[in-house]
Amino acid sequence: MKLRFLACPTIPGSALNRLKTLVFVLLMLCCAAVRSDESVGRTELPKLSEMPLPTAEALLRADLDDREFDWVVLKAGSPEDRRVVVVNPLDSRPDILGKQDAEYKKLEASRPQNQKEREARTKRLKTLRKLMFTLPGDLTEYAVPVEQVDQILYFEDLMLLVVDQLLEKADYRTSYELLLRVETELPGWEKSIPRFEKLLLSEAATRAAAGEIYAALALLDQVFQRNPQSAELPTRLGELVRPMISDAVGREDFRKARYLIDRVKRLFPQHEVAVAAQSELQTLSQNLLDKAAASGQQKLHAEAAALARRAEAVWPTTGNGRAAFTQLFARHQVLRVGINDPQGPFIHPAPLESDERLQELAQVSLFEPSSADELTYFRSGFFEVWDPSDLGREVVFTLRETKPSWQTQPLLTANQVAESIAQRIDIAHPLYSSRLASFVSEISVRSPSQLRIRFSRVPLSIESLLRFPATRRVQPAGKQAADASADGTTAVIATRFQQQAAAGNSTSWLRGVPEPDGLDSGKYHIAEIQEQRFDDRNRMIQAFNRGDIDYIPKLLPWEVDAFLASDFQVKKYSLPMTHVLIFNPRSERITNAQTRRALSFAVNREGILRSTILRDESMKHGRPTSAAWHLRSYATEPREPAPRFNLRLAYALRFAAEQQLRIAELMKLTEAAKEKARVDKINFDPEQFRKNTKVDYVKLPRLRFVVEPGEVPKAAAERMLSYWTKIGFEIDLIQGDQPGKPLADSDWDFCYRQVRMEEPLLELWPVLANDTTFDMSRLGLYPDWMRQELVGLDYASSFLDAQEKLFTIHRHIAAQAFLIPLWEVDEYAVMRKNVSGTPAQLMSAYHNAERWMIKP
Repeated sequence: MKLRFLACPTIPGSALNRLKTLVFVLLMLCCAAVRSDESVGRTELPKLSEMPLPTAEALLRADLDDREFDWVVLKAGSPEDRRVVVVNPLDSRPDILGKQDAEYKKLEASRPQNQKEREARTKRLKTLRKLMFTLPGDLTEYAVPVEQVDQILYFEDLMLLVVDQLLEKADYRTSYELLLRVETELPGWEKSIPRFEKLLLSEAATRAAAGEIYAALALLDQVFQRNPQSAELPTRLGELVRPMISDAVGREDFRKARYLIDRVKRLFPQHEVAVAAQSELQTLSQNLLDKAAASGQQKLHAEAAALARRAEAVWPTTGNGRAAFTQLFARHQVLRVGINDPQGPFIHPAPLESDERLQELAQVSLFEPSSADELTYFRSGFFEVWDPSDLGREVVFTLRETKPSWQTQPLLTANQVAESIAQRIDIAHPLYSSRLASFVSEISVRSPSQLRIRFSRVPLSIESLLRFPATRRVQPAGKQAADASADGTTAVIATRFQQQAAAGNSTSWLRGVPEPDGLDSGKYHIAEIQEQRFDDRNRMIQAFNRGDIDYIPKLLPWEVDAFLASDFQVKKYSLPMTHVLIFNPRSERITNAQTRRALSFAVNREGILRSTILRDESMKHGRPTSAAWHLRSYATEPREPAPRFNLRLAYALRFAAEQQLRIAELMKLTEAAKEKARVDKINFDPEQFRKNTKVDYVKLPRLRFVVEPGEVPKAAAERMLSYWTKIGFEIDLIQGDQPGKPLADSDWDFCYRQVRMEEPLLELWPVLANDTTFDMSRLGLYPDWMRQELVGLDYASSFLDAQEKLFTIHRHIAAQAFLIPLWEVDEYAVMRKNVSGTPAQLMSAYHNAERWMIKP
């Protein structure tokens, strides 16, 4: 077919001004050609059937370079002979012919009012019967009668045709990119919608076949968002979800099964797969609830509660079933606790916080801390009244004769308390406490509920002095009572919770004294604590967010703000955790004060605290400290600042410590040489000998640094080690989370430890000596005056006297670096909203845990 491009002359006053008409001469149809006086070019037009589609790359490149094009398809005698004109993008997309036809009909039906309007109408009608376009690379505007146009394949049509080809090849990435370009140009175009749907369905099938089930589900969700009436979507969704639900139910992963059912019902509430699966789970849930009710009637409360919780996990109960579940759940409440502590025992030579947490669960002391500010306040679950007399030298204790139903420990008699104290003041008993023995001079029992203690000197804090559990002698099997007394074996009388057999990473603790039957369901408290150990902290937090655990007793500093901004309960501990470096009092390697001071000044406290401990530039939940106790304590000397960071001074102190060793070695050599000269009867010049003798071989000993188990201490220790290495220290870093018995005194020099000191008056000595026996020999590291000051604390005559003594000790500890305080960190716990009865601020992980309640 030959195409003649005819440039039309300008018609003055005509609506076709500046337009040139392109007249197609179809020679095969014997149509007459109209020729103007201007030159005529001839072009061979390609057939549509022979014209290949552009590649995806060509289309994307043309779109990027702003060189889009359209195909105008001309009519012919047969479909195979249709010809194509490639033109620049047409206006009024995507249906220019339809829009022109609609305007033509509207204008044709109009009634002009005058001659001018009639002329304008006639011109516009003629224009609307032509398709105006320009050719690529040619700014001349051409026209073709619309009767000769078979169809227009817009640039976007070509993209969609290429998409069809790509979908056959499963090239979803390129298809999606082309469809996005179409969507950008023509949002919501009716031709692109089915392609999008086909793309999503095809990719969903491919992902499902590859095992990427949730990716396939996400694609089907997109299909629904684009076309909720899709006929194919319900079938595809059912085929995908049915085996997933069956598998989840078979593995008893009912949370996943419920999630899948809910996901289907959000799209199609009456979908047959979801309805059938929901009915199956509801039946299973009801069967479990019936078994739970039967167990409850037999007083098997733990079993009944477990079955009820399982029924609720299968499918949430409603109506009467909900009421039955609530009653069974309340009768045996279980607190599920997430723990991320490493599992011991470890070689770390100092007590760990995790040990104290378990000790608090296992036993109840005669006095326990209830709250704290500058002072720590105590309460007792055993004593009703304790009245001092004789200026505090005598105290009469009256024991409680009744107890509330929630109290886990039994009632004690005066004889039992007296025996417990007698064991601790008996020097031959394993529980002997030299400190308690130095205070107590006499114990007498007045009645089963009253005893009197006579003190040799007035204790400033009776409650702190009696912070130990009541114990009794245990008669070993095969021994007579007299032999058992001599053996000294003891057992704790008052237990809060009793540990059950561990199962995998889970440990269960049952209430020591169960609550009685017959109470209102709203008056029962926690009956069991289940500690679930997680090796991965992220999994533990995920389990908490999903509701698999109720309580995390310790948040890391950088986790706190996220939980504070959530809907969970975040509890702050009354006292912060203080991080300190404790020296081994029996190590000869750190007796030099300059060595200890050099270690202290080389620690960049603010830098490590900001970047490693808190991960917060503002240090909102922590601060450098100057003491082993919290800064708000009455024992803190307010004029004593936290040790500053000074590498130059630290290096000078390390050098001075090394020089002291060399001087000592030189003096030793001098004395030996002098003695040899005396024996040999030769003259000896000490000054000349010292001048000529080199002792550069004397170096500071290599130190052994043990780090407490935990992510935070490890990271902080590595940072501190880098500073110490810079100034010349040689230090071996020993990870304290290695399994085994605590290191002997000969195997370590100093350690990283976290302490929460509630009563510095009585707790400072055990921290400095790293021992609870109050053995004076363990204070060999300290000079005589320091040992006297520590002993003098027990002889303080008043609170002000004790405070002044603590101020003095604080200053001396800072000056001599008997321990190195690092920083104190505010600690937080998080629990779910259904946990109630907890104190406003926690003194410990399980503070008053026997009074906590959990609502379903």
